[in-house]
Amino acid sequence: MVKRKIYIRADGSSQIGLGHLVRCLALAQMLERDFDCVFFCKEIPGELKLQIQENGFEVSIISSEDEFIGLLTKDIIVVLDHYNLDSDDQKRVKDQGCLLVCIDDLHDKAFFADLIINHAPGILSSDYVATAITQFALGLEYVLLRPTFLIQTGDTPIQKEADSVFVCFGGSDKKNITQKAVHILLADDRFKKIVIVTGTAYDYLQALEVSMTGDQRFQHYGSVSPEVIKSLMEASELAIVPASGILQEALALGCKVISGMYIENQKNIFEKYRTLNSFISANEFSNEDLKNAIDTFYTGAFQFGPRLIDGKSGIRILKYFKQFQKEEETTLRKVEERDLLKTFEWANNAGIRSFFFNKDQVKFETHKNWFERKLSSKDCSYYIGELEGNVFGSIRFDIEADKASISYLVDPEYQNQGLGTILLKKGLEVFRKELSEVKMVCGEVFLENLASLKVFQKLGYTTEVDKKSNLITFYKEI
Repeated sequence: MVKRKIYIRADGSSQIGLGHLVRCLALAQMLERDFDCVFFCKEIPGELKLQIQENGFEVSIISSEDEFIGLLTKDIIVVLDHYNLDSDDQKRVKDQGCLLVCIDDLHDKAFFADLIINHAPGILSSDYVATAITQFALGLEYVLLRPTFLIQTGDTPIQKEADSVFVCFGGSDKKNITQKAVHILLADDRFKKIVIVTGTAYDYLQALEVSMTGDQRFQHYGSVSPEVIKSLMEASELAIVPASGILQEALALGCKVISGMYIENQKNIFEKYRTLNSFISANEFSNEDLKNAIDTFYTGAFQFGPRLIDGKSGIRILKYFKQFQKEEETTLRKVEERDLLKTFEWANNAGIRSFFFNKDQVKFETHKNWFERKLSSKDCSYYIGELEGNVFGSIRFDIEADKASISYLVDPEYQNQGLGTILLKKGLEVFRKELSEVKMVCGEVFLENLASLKVFQKLGYTTEVDKKSNLITFYKEI
């Protein structure tokens, strides 16, 4: 079977950093068994290009965005991870008929993506301006880390070397915070072993090596594999890293961390993790702040928060991309008279009725009258979902003025396949085209109906909880 193509558009250099490419490599590794991932770059260091290729992925060098757009066909899924590609660039991708995934940590523009991935903790869909059918994979459940750092180490703790510290400021470290940390550690005799790791785009290597010369505590590693980084982190008592992907790698391994931020795109991750007590803060890595953070570590006064990354993000993210596949195999059509018996069957299914307001069994004549009213009503848009020609569920929009109430269900035989999300997404897409005067849709879900709660949440609906009635109402302006 031919795998579907995913085109990943990202760049990396000493100026823009390597984080976009590293997390895109992590994504590609999560998807590689089911999809064929190809990288498209205008800028990429030779060593990182080789690393991506050694992991089995093609890297294509492009000269312009026009060249990239010209390569797209409607069967391709496009992943954009780039601060300099704006809303218009997203529209150009969508105009080619492609499904679009945006990896983002700034939420600073309007998005036209089918899916937005932001793996910072505490991010909400309401932080984004996006389309009515955009899905969201937000928070630590969707962290983009390479497989090495998602492998669970079990209950046996790794033996740490006493008074040891691991220092890494990513692949480029354009502000050379590494050198600042080395100067501070040179004067701190509490550390007996100091591991310094620099990346492929680090431009200050000669001066760094000179400053470490003569101090036997220092061990320098340049451009090492993820497996080596993991072993070095796990063996160190403390890790000093910026609020970027490497912070999440350290936290996934259960390390004690000092972290801070020194560029704007680290702000969200820094602030969100700091509120969770995931690290000792060095603020913006001034000399004083870094020294104070090290002192705080040695006093033992700081209480680190719980381990937050469970190692299952690859499984969750793969489900979204497989859903894209299934979306194209499903169709929606208007409900017809021939659907009477199937809808009656659903109305009296015990599992489905358990989430209805009226849980009593329905007589056929009562259902028939209700069905015929819905079928003929101008204030009801009622659709049947079909998968490979088989009916699997329904979605209904009952209209009152400029607002519509949503009711949907999935046949028990087809549940746990992501079809509820597809029904809600495709149903809303069709409904909007037919009735543009409706400005808002809403749905009511019982708190115990976890599957429906997740569907509405993934599609970015605003929530309103009524604890007295045990209901959550989901709203979306369209």
